[in-house]
Amino acid sequence: MGANASVAECCSHGESSDVEDTDFLLQGCDDQPGFVPLEDMTPLLSFGNRYAAACGKFDVVISTAEPMNRRGQRDPSLTTYSLPFADEHGQETDEDLFIARKRILQGAALVKRAVDSGKRTLVHCEWGQNRSGSIVAAYAVLFLGWQARQALDYIRNQNETERNYQQQKPMSNKAFNKLIKELEQSRKEAMQELAFLEYTPSSVAQPQQQQAGEI
Repeated sequence: MGANASVAECCSHGESSDVEDTDFLLQGCDDQPGFVPLEDMTPLLSFGNRYAAACGKFDVVISTAEPMNRRGQRDPSLTTYSLPFADEHGQETDEDLFIARKRILQGAALVKRAVDSGKRTLVHCEWGQNRSGSIVAAYAVLFLGWQARQALDYIRNQNETERNYQQQKPMSNKAFNKLIKELEQSRKEAMQELAFLEYTPSSVAQPQQQQAGEI
């Protein structure tokens, strides 16, 4: 089931994915429905932009940025788990990368927990390119045994196949991609760290009271 099948149902005011003239394309933070299925990982998992949570039917929404509702208003009630971190397009400081790595690990653990429970799961950021892509890539590397390059290439290909927007550069943050490759090279250590992050309540973002879903 491709993401574009939901345009008419959920977000009919968005631009058509058939538009070829880039003058009419929206930016990646605004195209709708804005999410991409990752069926080779699991049919339950998608990743996308800030509108994706409002434009699809998900049981769990993992947000690295605040989601938008269909009226174009920021709506934190659409979020199940909030894992904020910055995307500086490969120019992250050491502190930025420390936070990003922690959030990526937490996100991967939350994805596993959700899909293992049979829940339709979305990971999203502003554009649905780097931060959300890094979390689902980490999930594939740590829990599905994928190679980092395999995960990055698949996520990039799915984005380019299912979506069409201005400045489309999925998985273009070289610093985040390097983190994913490092997770592949040190899976054992990452899993040990992950267990600590996952089961220490103070270090895991807590769910919102309202479950994610359509509004």
